[in-house]
Amino acid sequence: MSDIFISYARSTEAQARQVAEALRALGYGVWRDDELPAHRAYADVIDERLRAAKAVVVVWSADAARSEWVRSEAERARGERKLVQLTVDGAKLPMPFDQIQCADLIGWTGDGQASGWLKVVRSIADLTAGVAAGLAQSRETGAQEAEPRAAGRALSVCVLP
Repeated sequence: MSDIFISYARSTEAQARQVAEALRALGYGVWRDDELPAHRAYADVIDERLRAAKAVVVVWSADAARSEWVRSEAERARGERKLVQLTVDGAKLPMPFDQIQCADLIGWTGDGQASGWLKVVRSIADLTAGVAAGLAQSRETGAQEAEPRAAGRALSVCVLP
């Protein structure tokens, strides 16, 4: 299963794809509804993927704010405390999502050091135990890229006599 579920309106599919590709490049497993199988009811698949995701990224836009599907997915994520919000057009967020921090990705071109993008990545890392430490170090040292830790990989310790 994927670490991250991305929710968006059809009109922002290009931006959602860009976000997904950037997250995959960091080593995360990402799911978008373009991966819906032809043999299953989409509501069942979406429910399954939402439950399994460690983080839900909502790509807010004016159309997403009007979408019952996006609002439903966002509400589920909010209730499970795994909601990460970003806006691509600055549209007013619907209640109660206007009470939660939302990263500004208006005009984002994929710059990995953009402040809005770093906010998104750090939030995802907090929720998934991902690349937060590497990104923080990269930001402090000025390095071009952080070394991602394998998403979802658990660390273990073995003590032998």
